[in-house]
Amino acid sequence: MIIKQARRKTASQLKKGKIKNPALEAEILLSHILKKNREFLFTHPEKELTAGQVKNYKKLIVRRSAGEPIAYLTGQKEFYDLNFFVNKNVLIPRPETELMVEEAVNRISHSIGHITLIDVGTGSGCIIITLAKILKSKLPITNYQLLAIDISKPTLAVAKKNAKLHKVDKKIKFIHGNLLKPILKNCRLPIADCRLIILANLPYLTPFQIKSSLTIKYEPKKALDGGRDGLKHYKKLFGQVKWLVKLKAAPISLFCEIDPGQAGKIKKLAQSELAGAKIKIKKDLAGLNRLAIIENTI
Repeated sequence: MIIKQARRKTASQLKKGKIKNPALEAEILLSHILKKNREFLFTHPEKELTAGQVKNYKKLIVRRSAGEPIAYLTGQKEFYDLNFFVNKNVLIPRPETELMVEEAVNRISHSIGHITLIDVGTGSGCIIITLAKILKSKLPITNYQLLAIDISKPTLAVAKKNAKLHKVDKKIKFIHGNLLKPILKNCRLPIADCRLIILANLPYLTPFQIKSSLTIKYEPKKALDGGRDGLKHYKKLFGQVKWLVKLKAAPISLFCEIDPGQAGKIKKLAQSELAGAKIKIKKDLAGLNRLAIIENTI
C-alpha cells in the first residue's frame, strides 16, 4: 500500500466511525507511524509502506474509530504551542486551560518581590512547565520558585518527563502528595515571605457528566471526578488555603479552572472558606465561565 492509498482508505474508515476531521486525523496517525511530518505525505504520495507500518497503522485506525483520543495514540498533545508527552495516566491538556497560563503571567508581571508558583494536581505538567518556559525566556523575573504537586506517582513521572523534554526540570520541584498537604507539612519550603500563586486545574466534573460524555471515557477518572457537585477537591483545597493564610502574611492568589456552570457555587465556597477574599470569574475564548481568580490581599 502506498501513502496516497492509505490516506484515502483510512479517512473513509474514520468518517464511518463519526470522527469529525477524518482526513486530517488519518494524516496525523500516518505521520506518527512513519515518524515524518504531514508535508512528507504530500511530497511522497507514491512511497510504499512496509508490512509492519500498514499493520500498526490499521491498529491505530481501529482504536481511533472506537473513540480513543488521538493524543493517546500518538503520545503527544500541543498546549500553548508546546508539545507534551501524554499517556493514560494523565488528563489530555485542553485549549481552555491556556487561560490560566495567560492570567498567571499577567499576575506575575505585576508582582513585586519573591514569588512561589504552586501547581496543584499538575497532571502532565503543562501549566507549570509552560510558565517555567515563559519565565525563563520572556519575563525579566529571577526571584521565583516553581512547585508541582500530584497525588499520583505515575502522573508525576509524566510531568517530570515533560519537564526534561522542555529543559526546565532543574527549575521545578516535583512533590508527591494530596493538594497542599506537602506544603503545610514541610516547614522547610520557603513560602513565608513571598507572594504565593496557586494554580489548580482539579477534577471538577460530576459523576453524571463523566457517565454521559463519550469523549472522556478513555481518560483517568481520578483526573475528572469532582464528586457530587464537582467541587469536592476545591472544598478541600480552600480549607488548606485557609490554613496558609493563617501561617503567612504575604498575598495569596488562587487560580481555579471550573466547569462553566459552577461559577456561582465556587464564589459562595470561596466567600465561606476565605472570608474577605476578592473573587472574579474569567471567560474562555468560547465565552464560557472558566477560571475563578481568588485574591487574598493581606
